[in-house]
Amino acid sequence: MPLKQKGLRRLPGLVDIAQKWFAKQTIPHRILIGVVVSLTLTLSLYAVFAGNACAVKANGEVIAIAADESTAKKALAELVDYKTAEAGSMVNYTEEISYKSIWVRNKTEGILDVEELKTQISSALTFKMQAAAILVNGEQKILLKSRQEAETLLGWLESVYHVEPADRVALRENVEIVDIIDDIGGTMSFDAAKKMALLGSNKVVQYTVKDGDNLWDISRAVNIDQDQLISANPGLNPENLRAGQMLYLNQEAPLITVIATREVTVDEKIPYSVNVKYDDGLLLGEKFIISQGVPGERTVTYRITRENGLETGREVRSQVVKSDPKTEEVVKGAITMVASRGGSLRLSWPCEGGVVSSFGMRWGRMHEGIDLAADYGSSVVAVAGGTVVDAGWDGGYGMKVDISHGGGLVTRYAHLSEINAAVGDSVNRGETIGLVGSTGNSTGPHLHFETVVGGEPCDPLDFLP
Repeated sequence: MPLKQKGLRRLPGLVDIAQKWFAKQTIPHRILIGVVVSLTLTLSLYAVFAGNACAVKANGEVIAIAADESTAKKALAELVDYKTAEAGSMVNYTEEISYKSIWVRNKTEGILDVEELKTQISSALTFKMQAAAILVNGEQKILLKSRQEAETLLGWLESVYHVEPADRVALRENVEIVDIIDDIGGTMSFDAAKKMALLGSNKVVQYTVKDGDNLWDISRAVNIDQDQLISANPGLNPENLRAGQMLYLNQEAPLITVIATREVTVDEKIPYSVNVKYDDGLLLGEKFIISQGVPGERTVTYRITRENGLETGREVRSQVVKSDPKTEEVVKGAITMVASRGGSLRLSWPCEGGVVSSFGMRWGRMHEGIDLAADYGSSVVAVAGGTVVDAGWDGGYGMKVDISHGGGLVTRYAHLSEINAAVGDSVNRGETIGLVGSTGNSTGPHLHFETVVGGEPCDPLDFLP
């Protein structure tokens, strides 16, 4: 006990000695001694309180234990790099990460290596990726991995349709690119984005062209307008479909409309007008041109508008008329029923040659026309103006042509060797419609000629001069 008290009594003496010694030191030495003493105390305290491991926390909750903070940060950085490479876009986590030194009793238990840390951290954190959204009229329609992909898509879309060098290209819709944060895997591929931009939907319907297909038949079969089919398949040549060719079909409108406008100056004809007068002396369907119309000429500048490759507008910007058109003067027939023999109106003869068989009973049956003797291959002409309503093979008639002249009158020309008119053709009096032959029930070259009024056969000689 006395020794302890003696030691305590001697402690002030040691302090006095240290103070006297410290006072004798120079100022630089005093500073150095102070730094050394402070550092020694700090290291001693760190050794006592810092711990021997590192806790990784997400939003304040421990998610993993690492050997030290540098190991934890390395694992997290490698994990972010891996997920970024896998997603094809910059990836980051949404939680707040912090690190805290802790003591563990046994360093071989609970402390994870780098690979284990990555697995543990990956399951505990929420990862998001940077993406680029294409907004159409303010609504998000396409989501891609990067702004560069989005810009490439819009550039491709503006170039995919036929564009002239002088065209001014714009988009009808309000289209913008916005950087967003989204779940990993929420973006679409570039090819899918291209189809959606063209078709207006990410549901792509395909059609394989078959032998004999044409665009009109396909359009009717799938109930899609031909122009929309062409718009959805840039580069499609409607006149050159190939069996096995793949077409994209969609009834929705394209998502984005590319508008190309340009001005073009051309020389062109000005259509002439036709002044028609009617003559009661001519049969309905007949016409005579008194003076031929002459088209005018002009130099005109158009503003042409094309939407997704299809022309939708042609506006005249300016024009210079070089010559005015000259009106055509035409006289057309007005009589709707032919007159009988003795009247003022007559049909012309359909070919050269006399009558070899008359209208009426013949060999016990009705002969509903007249037969005209003519050389094989000689011309057969329309007896009046009208419209061809039938042309082709017709049983015993052989090759025949029927012409409607209006007012219920139809003329028929049978046993032809050749037909030079088609259904729907408008023909004038004296125009060749075929050649004399001997087709069908015929014993030799001749023309069988009929006149049918109101569905009833009449004697053609009543209408011939």
